[in-house]
Amino acid sequence: MYQPLPPDDIQTLVVLNHRAEPISRVVEWFRERGWEVQVAHHLEESCELLSSPVTAALVYPLTLMRDGLEWRTLSRHLSPHKDVPWLVVPWENAAPSAVTAMLKGRHSLTDWLKNSAELSEIEARLRNLMRLHEMLVATRDHTQQLEGQLVTDHKTGLFNDRHFRARLREEFERAQRHGSPVTLALLDLDDFKQLNDSFSYEYGDVGLRAVGETIRQCVRSIDIPARIGGDEFAIILPSTTLPETVAVANRIQHVLSISPIGDTGDRTLLEASIGVATFDGRSARDPRHLFLQANEALKMAKSGGKNRLFFFDPNTRTSAGTDSKDFAKATRVVGDHDDPDSNQD
Repeated sequence: MYQPLPPDDIQTLVVLNHRAEPISRVVEWFRERGWEVQVAHHLEESCELLSSPVTAALVYPLTLMRDGLEWRTLSRHLSPHKDVPWLVVPWENAAPSAVTAMLKGRHSLTDWLKNSAELSEIEARLRNLMRLHEMLVATRDHTQQLEGQLVTDHKTGLFNDRHFRARLREEFERAQRHGSPVTLALLDLDDFKQLNDSFSYEYGDVGLRAVGETIRQCVRSIDIPARIGGDEFAIILPSTTLPETVAVANRIQHVLSISPIGDTGDRTLLEASIGVATFDGRSARDPRHLFLQANEALKMAKSGGKNRLFFFDPNTRTSAGTDSKDFAKATRVVGDHDDPDSNQD
């Protein structure tokens, strides 16, 4: 015996009846079975109803012209453009070949049957489309989850090393095409091994997550922060100059200095050494070269003491601290683009 759908599972069916077909039996059938049915009598009304949450659509077409105004307008509101599966019921004498030609090649969740079909068959076809839609949504969500795992570092939530290297290449090539700068900052935590040895690796993971969150808070939405090693991080900053990146790096170091990690009561603070390199069309040959420049600056920052910030100077091809006279000079020259040919490697 038929059981109506429970209130929480009410399905909304929009019936597009532009040909003024006699559909009172259809509407009554679905309403008796727990559906909420809304009927549209013209194109404007159909578009309005389809703009609200809809489970499925039943279409009595005015025309079967695939490129006609009706279909071009309606298609924007139906699968595959929106998650609304739809079933076409052409008029009594419509040629099956015309219906098939109209739906041929579409990637939408759609089907059709004759006007003389039983109402139970119409509902069964709609429910099949809805089940297929649920399967596709589940598959899509699972695929997105897997894709996220492929590019995300599971400890910090930042991008992983693989994604970082792919994005570095993309942003470097974009900077070459458009003549805009791209800057790379490499960050290495100071004495992180000592933290693990003094407490535990679990506590170290808490520290990594805290650093990841700090970096995320200090960068823009267009920047690409990543964890590329055990206690090593990288940030790609598109369309960003050296002074702007240094300001971001200083902010990260400052936030770390005032943000104790964990709840041990020891107020453990993390410090980081940072190396920065910028490509402005002159200094680096390729993404790998830019990475090596930033890494050279990072090595100098590590050897110069804890919590230091060094940059790669394209003019001297050496690294120096951002508190040195070389930084002001490099910033002025790079900004003015003086003698660009003298700085090629």
